[in-house]
Amino acid sequence: MNFLSIVGRVTLAMPFLLLMAGIALAQEEGHWSGHLILGGGAAPDYEGSEDYQLIPFAAGKIAYDDYYLETRGLGARANVLPGGLLPFGLEFGPVVNWHSGRDDVDSNRVDDLRDIDGTLEMGAFAKISTGNVMLEDDELAFEIEFLSDVGDEHDGTTISFGPSYSFSPIEKLHLGFDLSATYASGNYNDTYFSVDADNATRSGLSQYDADAGLKDIGVSVNATYQLTEHWGLTGIAKVTQLVGDAADSPIVDDEGSATQGIFLAGLLFQF
Repeated sequence: MNFLSIVGRVTLAMPFLLLMAGIALAQEEGHWSGHLILGGGAAPDYEGSEDYQLIPFAAGKIAYDDYYLETRGLGARANVLPGGLLPFGLEFGPVVNWHSGRDDVDSNRVDDLRDIDGTLEMGAFAKISTGNVMLEDDELAFEIEFLSDVGDEHDGTTISFGPSYSFSPIEKLHLGFDLSATYASGNYNDTYFSVDADNATRSGLSQYDADAGLKDIGVSVNATYQLTEHWGLTGIAKVTQLVGDAADSPIVDDEGSATQGIFLAGLLFQF
């Protein structure tokens, strides 16, 4: 097992570690809080695929006042800024993410392409937010996240950004809406969407050279219903539209789909 595989498995285990640590700390300090989500869902077979696969889903968060460590699927990030620095909310910190590779996919022609291994990405995020915009305890925010490959697989960079709005229409229900867009560097798009001469011979797909540019735009909806003080149900539905050189790639245009959906649901425990 190589180093990157170990990192990926450790990332999957993070929500459980956060839960155990958070419960212990919450019993000692009044400022600790957190949650754990366990469930599953469906996601594309690869970026640009029209085929879907069932996936497990785990997420967790442990917070002390405004500081927190949070995991989302195969990624994790931490806010390192204290609250009260500005008249509005400000979060900033490091991000680590495991980017899945592409092999053993349902499309025969795409499967004939050279395999792409999973890789470790690192970067940072920043988020500004304000509350009580239209409703009591609502939140309007804008977030940007920068990730760069440190595992030498795609050697590229992505920058994701967009606004979000969340509110509670009734006491036990919390809703959130997000808009997003992602810029991808030339190395990233070349790795996942280009078809060189060798891959064209392997698969029968046309040769294609993908350049840097806006890779996708997306919208997501999330909902959480609180069953009790500590337990709840949560779900996420996200639709992403590949655009530009990513959408025009024969990997997507001929063998896949530019419209990508992700659907997740799980059981929530918070403390």
